[in-house]
Amino acid sequence: MNGRSEIPAITDLQAANFVDHGKWRGRKGYFISRNVAVFIAFVCVCTHVVTGLVVFYCLPRYVSSQLEAADMNLRPLGTGNHVTPPSHKALSSNRLPTHVIPTHYRIQLVPFIVEDNFTVSGEVWIRLKCLEAAQNITLNINDIEVNEGAVKVTQLHPKEIINVQVIEHVYNTDAQTYSAILDQHLMPGVQYELYIKFLGQINDLLQGFYRSSYIDPGTGQKRWLASTQFSPTDARRAFPCFDEPAFKARFTVSLARSANLSSLSNMPLRFTEPMSEIPGWEWDHYQETVPMSTYLVAFIISDLHSLDATMMNLSEDSFRFTVWSREFALPQTSYAASIGPKILHYLETYFNIPFPLPKQDMVALPDFGFSAMENWGLITFRESALLFDANISTEVNKERVAEVVSHELAHQWFGNLVTPWWWNDLWLKEGFATFIGYQGLHHVEPSWKNKDQFIRDHLQEVFMLDALESSHPISVPVEHTDQIREIFDRVSYCKGASVIRMMNHFLGEKTFKRGLTNYLQAHKFSSARQDDLWQQLTLQAHQDGSLPLHMTVKEIMDTWTLQTGYPVVTVTRNYKNGSAYISQERFLLSYKDSNTISNATWWVPLTFTKQEKPDFNTTRPQLWLENVVSAVVENLPDSRSWVLFNIQETGFYRVNYDHTNWRLLISSFQHLPDVTKAQLLDDALNLALSGRLEYSIALDLTSQLITDVEYLPWSAAFTALEHLDTMLALTPAYGNFKRIVLQLLDKVYNSLQFEDRKGDTHLDLLNRVMVMSWACRLDHEFCVWHAKNKYRQWMSHELEGVWETGLISPNQKEVVYCTAVKHGGADVWKFAWEKYLSSNVGSDKEHLLEALGCTREPWLLNRYLSWITSNSSGIRKQDGARVFVAVANNVVGHSLAFSFLRDNWDTIQSYYGVAFSSISRMVSAVAMYMNTPLQLSQLEKLRDENVNQLGTTTQSFEQAIEVVRANVRWMAESYDDVSEWLQSYSKYHYL
Repeated sequence: MNGRSEIPAITDLQAANFVDHGKWRGRKGYFISRNVAVFIAFVCVCTHVVTGLVVFYCLPRYVSSQLEAADMNLRPLGTGNHVTPPSHKALSSNRLPTHVIPTHYRIQLVPFIVEDNFTVSGEVWIRLKCLEAAQNITLNINDIEVNEGAVKVTQLHPKEIINVQVIEHVYNTDAQTYSAILDQHLMPGVQYELYIKFLGQINDLLQGFYRSSYIDPGTGQKRWLASTQFSPTDARRAFPCFDEPAFKARFTVSLARSANLSSLSNMPLRFTEPMSEIPGWEWDHYQETVPMSTYLVAFIISDLHSLDATMMNLSEDSFRFTVWSREFALPQTSYAASIGPKILHYLETYFNIPFPLPKQDMVALPDFGFSAMENWGLITFRESALLFDANISTEVNKERVAEVVSHELAHQWFGNLVTPWWWNDLWLKEGFATFIGYQGLHHVEPSWKNKDQFIRDHLQEVFMLDALESSHPISVPVEHTDQIREIFDRVSYCKGASVIRMMNHFLGEKTFKRGLTNYLQAHKFSSARQDDLWQQLTLQAHQDGSLPLHMTVKEIMDTWTLQTGYPVVTVTRNYKNGSAYISQERFLLSYKDSNTISNATWWVPLTFTKQEKPDFNTTRPQLWLENVVSAVVENLPDSRSWVLFNIQETGFYRVNYDHTNWRLLISSFQHLPDVTKAQLLDDALNLALSGRLEYSIALDLTSQLITDVEYLPWSAAFTALEHLDTMLALTPAYGNFKRIVLQLLDKVYNSLQFEDRKGDTHLDLLNRVMVMSWACRLDHEFCVWHAKNKYRQWMSHELEGVWETGLISPNQKEVVYCTAVKHGGADVWKFAWEKYLSSNVGSDKEHLLEALGCTREPWLLNRYLSWITSNSSGIRKQDGARVFVAVANNVVGHSLAFSFLRDNWDTIQSYYGVAFSSISRMVSAVAMYMNTPLQLSQLEKLRDENVNQLGTTTQSFEQAIEVVRANVRWMAESYDDVSEWLQSYSKYHYL
């Protein structure tokens, strides 16, 4: 356990010793008198002290100004004496040349985590192997000042070290590179060492080497810490490096720190020694890593505390598994500590490959841009993704912790052991980590039925995004860092995982697992492309007889990974001869308005079952649409029986039927499995949304839920009904919509009731939260009363000084908070805000932030929005997008959110930067309620006015505009049909 005392003071002289930027110069000797010597010594001491103070306190601003000035005089890499190798000419200017490759880094960092001086003095020694003659060494840097006078290149000769002179230093700010231009050519086959001394920043951007802080509840003092987030392209912010995933090397890390703090890195600590230059500081020297990519390197300096979670049945007796957090949050690590080692052991068995490192740390950080990051041996999380308090956190939070932990541990094989060669195959790690993560989650929590939930959480979740013309292939060419960051989206994660799930079903699990193991063994500690995976799976499938010899996995899967979108398979039955015409075409949200005609076809694995002998378990394909438009299926039943295609929705496609078959499925809806109900509801409502199916059929099917009480069907229905809710919210038809949905909810609401009950299953708890949320949202009388009453009791107990944790059960919080704030005034809002500021539980803070956006008071919403660009407001940068989305999802706040985004675009861009999807999430959120030509033109104008500043939001704008354009079309073409159906249903059922 680590102490919490303050960082010892660093003298000015000590700080100055680590920030020397001058070139070394020779010195001459002089003879002087004693008095002169004393006087000179006095002046030197004073000067040194003053210089130290100036350097220590002013250096960050000085460095920034110098970097800005340097930017004005940069030259491209191809100028001067720079000889560009042939391998470089073939690549984009944003990619590194390949004439030298790194084999080992020795990194030595001295981070100053002190107010007004968040700087890092660093040194790096990079061992290189030359593959092709060239006269430069080019690598990545960003926000780093190189001490040019200290740069050294040496040839590592067996008998001697030969210096190579650096004659020029060239920077390319767009490509984020630094080149040392040499006086001679590097020789192929020879090893070299590049030494760079540099000054870096501990920034507040949540990327690279960044700072974070928290308030110690015991003392009320602010505690600073420094951590890293290097994926995808930010290791270059911490040290000069070859910052592309294919450049794997070994790393030996040394970190300086105050003696009262501790440090962590990818490998175990080798030894600690006092730091002679700064009293009270120490060096931590870490073991050498296995070969790995730069984006997986990590280190943390903090006063965090730890919980030992080691299991004895892991691969090595000496293996250690540890979970870290703030001291006052340490009890919240127990759930993650209990499941983490079990999942890791399961994955060792699943892949039949031992975990290759001697330890695994999982660390909860107060500030973190992503949910988590899979740094090898040192996984970092935002607090809400790792910490769970059974008395405060919800069942949804518990599931999220388990899912994220499993996802990140799966990365230790898919992503870390074998890394995508380049970011176009990001899905190779993210899709697999998502899919395999669900296997690990099912292992530790089998009663949760997460394999069934995968359909709702991932497959159906990404269907809407991938139905846009502005979507992108799973494997997509990217070059610039902005393009790389943009593809960290649902296509790479959810669609990637969904097509992997499809592949698992059509190959069979045994073949699939053997093929994965072969792939990992063949490419371990290296990088690979998707074709390498296809090769191993094909070899195994042909060996097992799981795939006909004329078919290859590459031929099949290239149609799913290299082209955008997915098909809708239309089944048109011939009831006279018992056949069906099966056709495929790309499913587009606005296919009637599409500017392009898609001729895309896929290799579609077809599974189906019949009403006479229904089989909902056989998911191996009965036939294929072999990359052709259509086929015919024989031996189907007559018009009295339905057929159903895509069993368990294992294929990544939608299915449409002729009207007769739809009516047969509707009449048998109550007798179908829950997964099938969820599939039909999602397909029907989205087919209707796109104009491919009459809304009367989709809504008739939805009305069958009136007798259903299960989670999966309702979950799918609510997601699809979300579109109707937002489109109708400001129309005359909304009253009928609310009454009908509340009537459909009546049975499931009464079966669940408002309060948690003893014996509730995991799905019962999830179902209750979802149903109560919709009921209160639609102003269900008793739901609203219960929520407001619970909140009033909570407020009154707090005002009376009585601490009562049981007034609002954890699973009620989301509903109670939002409903009370929605129907309350400024006092209710203020109380929730104060509870947010004082909460010690990350997930509870997130619920409160979202609830604060539920108010219907415009002035409160506007003030709330203004706080997301302020460091002093209490809203962490990682949570700014969450606040914005909460306001934008409020029918009262939507227009306010759009105006805020439009009027503060430059401020938002400057504050949040490009590292994460924060601004992209804001852009997507403003499209939610937009459905008029005026709103469409306003959104297009916002894009056009900032066309040169879109950065990582380019794709989000295109997708948001396409969604709004589809909404406008829907209002023109479908609103009347829906309104008429709602009116008719209301009259018939006396609503």
